[in-house]
Amino acid sequence: MNDKPSGGENGNPLDGLRRGLTALRPASLRDDSRLLPAIYIVVFVALSILLFPPTRKTREVAFNEGDIADIDVISPFTFVVPLSDREVEINRARAAVSVPPVYRTRSEVLEHLPGDLTGLMERIKAIATVDSIPPEERSQIMREMVPTLEREPVELLLVRETRRKILDEGLAIQKRLLERGIINDASPLRRRDYPHISLVDGDSERLMPANGLIEQGQLEAVILGRAERVFPNSDDAQQLFYAIVRSHIVPNMIYDADETRRRQDTAMADVPLEYEVSKNQRIIAKHDKVTKKQVGELESLERSRTSLELSKSQMQRILLFIGKIVRILLLVAMFAAALYRFDGSLVRETEKLTLTFIIVLFYLLMTALVVRLPFLSEYLVPVAFVSLVATAFFGTLTALIFTLFASLLLITHTDLPGNLAVISILAGSAAIFSIAQLRERRNFYTIFLYVSLAYIIGISSFGIADAFGMSEFLFGSLYGIANAFACTILVMFLMPIFESLFSVTTNFTLMELSDLNRPLLKRLIMEAPGTYHHSLMVGNMVEAVASDVAANGLLARVSAYYHDIGKLAKPEYFFENKGENFNKHEKLSPTMSALILASHVKEGLDLAKKEKMPKVVMDGIREHHGTTVMAFFYNKALEYDSHDSVNVDDFRYPGPRPQSKETALIMLADSCEAAVRSLKEPTSPRIRALVTKIFAARMNDGELDNSGLTLNDIAVIREKFIQFLTGIFHPRVQYPSQDEPDVEGVRSVEDNGSQQQSVGDRKKRV
Repeated sequence: MNDKPSGGENGNPLDGLRRGLTALRPASLRDDSRLLPAIYIVVFVALSILLFPPTRKTREVAFNEGDIADIDVISPFTFVVPLSDREVEINRARAAVSVPPVYRTRSEVLEHLPGDLTGLMERIKAIATVDSIPPEERSQIMREMVPTLEREPVELLLVRETRRKILDEGLAIQKRLLERGIINDASPLRRRDYPHISLVDGDSERLMPANGLIEQGQLEAVILGRAERVFPNSDDAQQLFYAIVRSHIVPNMIYDADETRRRQDTAMADVPLEYEVSKNQRIIAKHDKVTKKQVGELESLERSRTSLELSKSQMQRILLFIGKIVRILLLVAMFAAALYRFDGSLVRETEKLTLTFIIVLFYLLMTALVVRLPFLSEYLVPVAFVSLVATAFFGTLTALIFTLFASLLLITHTDLPGNLAVISILAGSAAIFSIAQLRERRNFYTIFLYVSLAYIIGISSFGIADAFGMSEFLFGSLYGIANAFACTILVMFLMPIFESLFSVTTNFTLMELSDLNRPLLKRLIMEAPGTYHHSLMVGNMVEAVASDVAANGLLARVSAYYHDIGKLAKPEYFFENKGENFNKHEKLSPTMSALILASHVKEGLDLAKKEKMPKVVMDGIREHHGTTVMAFFYNKALEYDSHDSVNVDDFRYPGPRPQSKETALIMLADSCEAAVRSLKEPTSPRIRALVTKIFAARMNDGELDNSGLTLNDIAVIREKFIQFLTGIFHPRVQYPSQDEPDVEGVRSVEDNGSQQQSVGDRKKRV
């Protein structure tokens, strides 16, 4: 079964972008990454000052709302006072409703309707006066000529007086109604008692009183009322009058909703956002009770006074900038120290450091956007985005550091209220918890729910203390929900891009790789079934112990699944896949066998590169044997050749040694599982002795020196492995009906652990 590379021949286009970004970086930075953190810090500080210029805190005003003023407060200079959002909305609503509805005149109605009515009555007269035609036929002809009269008593039109009254009175009422104005839509007038409408007639426009206008729905009552006065004794004549006249009266004023809306929007846009207090104008009178509006004017006065003083004193401005830079540097220093203490790889590794810088830079720009645009709420600051990305790429503890940094940045950089930092920490913590529990991308909606709930709880808790109204709470909650939705969508979109650009792997990618139905693993079970089951066993072993030594259990398990994929190149040369076949190593020299075994590391790396596997998974392939010696073939070579002609390095895996806890776990589990599986009688004491010997050999050879495992960690791993392997390979009870199977205990050619000490002794003799 062929397993095609997932990236195709051309590869992922993001790989090209990553190479391009690397090429754009100066060579000095690529060679010496120590300059990079300093450059990132300088850029961050410069952007912080540019986007959030320093401001001096204003003095407290002399009065609070409700105080009785003991002096007159006079404005020493002209200044402006910003209106509150509520005041602006009220003024905009007033401006909108002050715009009268716009109607347009249909001039053609006045020109044609009277002539149409007169022409109809002339045609009816011409038929009615033909005495040579019987009355019934004349009536039928009139019905056919005017379809609207099909059910009306048209025989009345044969009477000359009836025709005259209908024509004269119809023209009279038609003229009167059209002069008053007939409107097609009266709903704008019903929404508010407008005294006038704007009537547009071609290029001219005038205001027209609204109280004399006739609604289209009122025409029936008006025309029937006139018919009753003209024909008081004949219902048939009244109905005939209505049918003829109503069809010749239509609205001559049409409501223009688009133009009305445009004028309302213009009026709302023209509403000022501030008002001016002039020099020498009295703000508060002595003995008056101070109002909320007057307190706002005093605060604006102090802000204007501060700005005026700063504009006149250059030294104060310089000190302000110095103070802001010091605060920013202190925040960055705390952030960097926390990262170095709890996740030093973010400071040491260039790609992770660059990703960190991009996350912080994106957050800084989005915060500046929210602060600078007056129509955006402070609850749209995307702290949850920082928390989500940091958790996905760096883990929960590091993400908490990012969240605290992003929340404190709101205090050091902006003048937003301090409670927003607490709400942001709450929302960020909810984001961390939600994404840390997530194992599939399709369940991202849970992040949205958690973060939204956190914002609602945080806003309501502070809203109770600040006496928020219901509208303020609802709007704040809606902004928080919108923030949660935007952060979730952004993370879903940017996470795969960041993974590809910076070679950083998330748990979502690892979960996808852990699917046993992936083509590569299905190929492994078909072509190398022994290796497949061995890999599953190793994966279970490392995941069971990973949490006890602060390792990533998911990463360890996934890396274990793929650590031996290189054996697909020559599966028959590895003992677990031999089955009943002939052992091909019997006809090979020890050196050739060692080359074949060692090649599975290189073959595995090549296959992993074709499959675009993450670097952390490839590390498991590269490091799971470290630089250990293939003891079986080394000892066999010593038996065939003189000691002087055998070089131990020819039987050594290329390495490197494990550089992480996860790859060290795979090395130990790989050796222990293979060795215990080869035992003829795997009793508990034998398993313990064999596992202990393998651990001692790996420690003595220094294979675990760079893995980050402590002696206590190694002891915990050893005991867990012994417990696990004893449970798997314990002897079974022999039932009376069963025959003793004839099984020859053969050690795998990959088992290096049980003979490692003998290798050391022989090395001394060599």
